[in-house]
Amino acid sequence: MPLLEVENLRTYFHTRAGIIRAVDGVSFSLEEGETVGIVGESGSGKSVTCYSMLGLVPQPPGRIESGTRASTGLTSFTARANSSGRYAGNGYR
Repeated sequence: MPLLEVENLRTYFHTRAGIIRAVDGVSFSLEEGETVGIVGESGSGKSVTCYSMLGLVPQPPGRIESGTRASTGLTSFTARANSSGRYAGNGYR
């Protein structure tokens, strides 16, 4: 079982100018003994990916539209948009 697994993470920012898809379908896993690096150009969604996994995306304007995060030894977290436009999940412990 992976120490950390993220599947199909989508985090969007809803602005007056429209929807900004900051993270759109990110998936990765990290096994024990592995190291992962998140790299990309400026504005490619690296920080938003990490903020999303930690539940730190400012709402509004940000919204975790979909995705799952599971980690060994921590409560798993599933995010999904609900009718109020916020994500729902069982949180972090």
